[in-house]
Amino acid sequence: MHKRAYPIRIMFMILCLIVLTPVVKAAGPKKPLKCVAPAYLKPGDKVALISPSYYCSMETAFRAADTLRSWGYEPVIGPNVGKQYLEHYAGTVEERLADLRWALKDPDIKAILCLRGGYSTLHLVEGLPLKKLVASPKWLIGYSDITTLLSMEACAGVMSIHGVMGCNIAKQDSARVQQSCTLLRNLLKGQVPRYELPAHKENILGRATGTLVGGNLATFAPLLCSQVNEIGQSDIILFVEEVEETHHNIDRLFNMLKMSGVLAHCKGIILGDFTDCKNDVGYESVEAMLREYIAPYNIPLLCGFPAGHEKVNLPLVIGAPVTMDVRADGATLSFDIPGKQKTVQPREIIFQYGEFTECLNIQPSKDTFLVKLHWRFIESELKESSLAELDSVLQTVCTESNRFELTYWDYTIAEASSYPGTRRGAFLYQRMESICPNSCVTKMTIKHEIIERYTEKQPGYRVLMICPVRE
Repeated sequence: MHKRAYPIRIMFMILCLIVLTPVVKAAGPKKPLKCVAPAYLKPGDKVALISPSYYCSMETAFRAADTLRSWGYEPVIGPNVGKQYLEHYAGTVEERLADLRWALKDPDIKAILCLRGGYSTLHLVEGLPLKKLVASPKWLIGYSDITTLLSMEACAGVMSIHGVMGCNIAKQDSARVQQSCTLLRNLLKGQVPRYELPAHKENILGRATGTLVGGNLATFAPLLCSQVNEIGQSDIILFVEEVEETHHNIDRLFNMLKMSGVLAHCKGIILGDFTDCKNDVGYESVEAMLREYIAPYNIPLLCGFPAGHEKVNLPLVIGAPVTMDVRADGATLSFDIPGKQKTVQPREIIFQYGEFTECLNIQPSKDTFLVKLHWRFIESELKESSLAELDSVLQTVCTESNRFELTYWDYTIAEASSYPGTRRGAFLYQRMESICPNSCVTKMTIKHEIIERYTEKQPGYRVLMICPVRE
């Protein structure tokens, strides 16, 4: 009996070793993420517009192309853009994959801008080997469901951009959206942001360096059981955001990250926006709930980073080495990648409507500059004389301070849209940025006054007040 049992036990042990060997290998540490930065864009470079997720209309694609053209690039719309499958999808899986493969393969295309998110990029994972992504590194841009593609790029060893998409740059219906679009435009041409952020009561203080990964939580979590698993050695900074999920679903998803070992590999965590997320578990906020998961790991936590599904969606370089420094008075996030560094403080933008005729009687102090601006009727274009005066003032201001608050008064004729006024406000900010590349606008107030017609009391000009902020 015992002699027969011995060989059986040996065979059983060998069988166990065969079965368990892959598990042991899978549990071991992978190589840390090392991603290359694609080349920044030059004027005239081609940018592909594709719809790898939900359907996007051709009208939106054309408007996005117009914006890219105004940035100095040559937009190229994917062959299958505009197709629709089963109501929501932007074509079949093969059609969406075909546009992605085309954009990756064409050597003349230097960046890929996704038109919108939604759901279904998960369908593309098995149809696109990671080696296809690294063969010709180029910037891939998007957020939300595009998190899948950003994660694929990181696993392949290529940096990408979590930021506004084609549907956002096509519309730009507020100064908040335009701020994000401007930062994306600047990043593509090599201006790397260094973000300075206000303090948040759920922050955990500390400093950490690692490779930035993540994106939309509900999109990121399922990737952990696929070839798209960015978790290697303990060198990652995790960013997550979410939209229209209940707090208990967010809790479930984040618990998945914990049980999968993700949190154990994090050097720091960044929480973005949690938009329209219903509180159904009793915590004061999502940040307060997730802080309980993160605190035992003794790593820094940066809450309230303005990225995700709000109108301000600041670009983040996924796959880039970053340093986060969370202090009692605020936090900074910087990217250790090639390019010209520029400090960015997400500015407060205030919209006011009503009677603002007091702007005509302002007596500027020595620290305040007032510029009277004449526009071509309601067009978003300054007259040459006003443009010259504005540039002259900006040249003077830049020698005195690097931080400013702007107040812009815009008169709008009754029944006319206030949208041109918003565009003009954003234009003034961009003009200041181009003249004063080291400046930082910390607050911008755009004031609209509705009038029946231009009168002597309310003439057809606008006023910009530039106020340097003293430390």
